[in-house]
Amino acid sequence: MSEERGAALANGVHLIVVQSADGSLVVGDSHHYGLTLDPFGSEAVDQLILGEFKTLFGKAPNVLARWTGYYASAKNAVLRDTPHEDVRLVIVTSGTGASTGFGLGEATIVELFGQ
Repeated sequence: MSEERGAALANGVHLIVVQSADGSLVVGDSHHYGLTLDPFGSEAVDQLILGEFKTLFGKAPNVLARWTGYYASAKNAVLRDTPHEDVRLVIVTSGTGASTGFGLGEATIVELFGQ
């Protein structure tokens, strides 16, 4: 895979496509990690993402808007703390919050209130 998609792998590209209620698509994304990150998006990385879309769907979509998101990142994927007996602080620090958030939320509610 590194020979075929080396640049995509090096830039943390993984294709995600979500269709909104109005039919528009949200297409992404890539992950870069570091203590300080460039505040500007990379056109080269955006083109890698759109290239993966084109490979899968046959043509690249028309881009209407772009954004760059920044997320907490740490050695452990989840930070959990109990600052008070009735309070839980749960932070996903790995870029997997959309995938793991509901499960973590459910486990936290069960921990606080039981089944």
